[in-house]
Amino acid sequence: MTSLNVARYIASSSLGATQVQVSVTANNIANADTEGYTVKSASASSRAYEGVGGGVSVDGVSSSVSKYLLTDLLEATSGAASATKTAEYLSELQSSLGTLEDQTGAGTSLGSTIADFEEALTQLATTPESTALANNAVTALEDLTSQIRDTASDLQGMVDKADQEIAASVDDVNEALETIDELNDLIRTEKAAGNSTANLEDQLNSALTDLSGTLDIKTFPSADGTTKVYTTTGQILVGSTAHLLSTGLDAEGQTTISVNGSDITSRLNGGNSKIGALLELRDETLPEYQAALDEMATTMITTLNGVAGLSGDILTGTSASDIAVETTVKDDPTTLLGTGNGATTANNLLDALQGDTSFSATGKLSAGDRTFSEYATEILSAAVSDAQSASTSLNAAEADMTAATDAISSAYGVNVDEETARLSELEQLYSIASTILSTLQEMFDDLQAAVS
Repeated sequence: MTSLNVARYIASSSLGATQVQVSVTANNIANADTEGYTVKSASASSRAYEGVGGGVSVDGVSSSVSKYLLTDLLEATSGAASATKTAEYLSELQSSLGTLEDQTGAGTSLGSTIADFEEALTQLATTPESTALANNAVTALEDLTSQIRDTASDLQGMVDKADQEIAASVDDVNEALETIDELNDLIRTEKAAGNSTANLEDQLNSALTDLSGTLDIKTFPSADGTTKVYTTTGQILVGSTAHLLSTGLDAEGQTTISVNGSDITSRLNGGNSKIGALLELRDETLPEYQAALDEMATTMITTLNGVAGLSGDILTGTSASDIAVETTVKDDPTTLLGTGNGATTANNLLDALQGDTSFSATGKLSAGDRTFSEYATEILSAAVSDAQSASTSLNAAEADMTAATDAISSAYGVNVDEETARLSELEQLYSIASTILSTLQEMFDDLQAAVS
């Protein structure tokens, strides 16, 4: 009788363990396409009583993603987010600066517009008394100053957009930090109770990945199953609680980022993340191009207004954002060449535009002598080079991202074929255990009938 009880217990425990494993395997198959889900397994171990086999028990349901692979994924996610944002802005910058030639063979760059003004002056120099040619020349100069202002406006618009995105990204970071903190609490509680935390760990890894797309982070697992999160410069973000970011404004009205009352903006600038890329674009890259454009505009104002033969200034303004044709010249284009020898003045203007002018080192451009058209082309060339470099970096970052994702998917993703085969094996085991249990029950019934 005792032996039959032991046998029945063994069969029952096997049946129960198999039920758990069937449930886990079926859940794996059902979640094969669920983003962030990793394959789960129900580990089982044999029991023994006084050296005699006593059945099987399920120790727990687990999924253990390698911390090294997870680190690779977080870093790749940060890199891809940074490269994506940089490439996006630099492509927009290149478009704003125009092209040397479009599909019709005509250019849309500042250099091309300067060349149009030079051509109008050349024609005016041959017939300086022509009102129509004076109108053409002033119109070409207005087109040039307008394009400089529009480009400056585009650049400032990109700076403002980056600033707005930084503020919005802080909200995204805080949402992720709160989620991670909540999951840490749940994992700590469930582990203390001896329950499986496999699904919670999947959710935590997904939240960490989401966070790394916005902010470059380092993670450290704790003994209680929770995860501590730091910035790469050592600022704690999630420990026993979440340390949320806050935003403020600097003296120029731009967004700053703080945590626990400490301004960490400069420590995030240039970091390998979305926020790092936006800060670098806002504070360094775009202002460099703004400075170069201002250098061209102010030098042009000073140079053209200083041409011999003019009766007054022909340009006004103090920067690229407000350069304009002087109102008197705009209202009466015939005053462009002053009251002296018109042909000489027109040629003097041409010489000023086409001759070497001294430019200071500004932004990405070095100091040196070049024509205005050459200087404008250098600005465009720098933008094209930066955009191409950003595109190359983006391709590399996306390749790293794919490799990291594939590595985790290969190691911990659900292989439906394998899980289906496993489910079939478990169903057979379940059937065998059920048959054994049924047979034992019949034996018990027979023994009870014989005793009675």
